[in-house]
Amino acid sequence: MTARPPVGGAGTGTIATTRPAGSITPQTELVDAVRHWVHFDNLAESLTKQVTNARNMRSDFEDKILKLLDSTGMRNAVLQITGATLQRVSKPKQTDLSWTYLESTLHEYYKSKGRPDETTAVLEYLQAHRGTKTIEYLKKTTTGAAAAAASS
Repeated sequence: MTARPPVGGAGTGTIATTRPAGSITPQTELVDAVRHWVHFDNLAESLTKQVTNARNMRSDFEDKILKLLDSTGMRNAVLQITGATLQRVSKPKQTDLSWTYLESTLHEYYKSKGRPDETTAVLEYLQAHRGTKTIEYLKKTTTGAAAAAASS
């Protein structure tokens, strides 16, 4: 199933599509495709900002709740909310795997094994044989008034 923007008219904030049947040419099809792409690009950008803001607010309240539980002596409390419970849990989180981390860890490994340090050769090999994937996409560059509004 293909997602399509809602059909509407001026002032509705939706995309109007009013073409007589049989008048679709490759050019009008391209114009429609671009119009739809712009609509969904703007929608995705707006929703991404909303999700980011919601996650930031959730994180702020999570920090506040954890501090309040600590300060009130209820560190291990189980909070009953509608349809769920909230409780403090701990989980380990792996650190990011970076070239710097690999380098320092490989140095430690070779030193602990009493073997000649081949860290540089291993990293050079890994970097030279690291896979890449080229993808094609549409890049949107704002111009004129839109660019000025975006920067303010």
